[in-house]
Amino acid sequence: MVEGPGFNVFAVRGGTLVTPKEGVLEGITRRTVIEMAQALGIPVELRALPAHELRTADEAFLSSSGGGVLPVTRVGGAAIGNGEPGALTRRLAETYWAWHGDPRYATPVAY
Repeated sequence: MVEGPGFNVFAVRGGTLVTPKEGVLEGITRRTVIEMAQALGIPVELRALPAHELRTADEAFLSSSGGGVLPVTRVGGAAIGNGEPGALTRRLAETYWAWHGDPRYATPVAY
């Protein structure tokens, strides 16, 4: 699994953010999550993310334009980490919405 129909997948393993490098939705939100992680000093690896690594990750989340950073707590019925959104996922979600409201990172669209 490298993407869904409008979202990307990320895993946290040993404090490092991992997301597939190829075969992904090359979206703005994915790029924003990677930039946020780098700005926060979180190591990022763009590489293959095999299903077994996702299932055994410390944390996992999806990114999408409408939802931002969305925690994943179960994969295939098994808990990811302790079955609750992890600290790094929560930090990135908070940062996403903070950046979303910051005029340096957002451009309002007049309808």
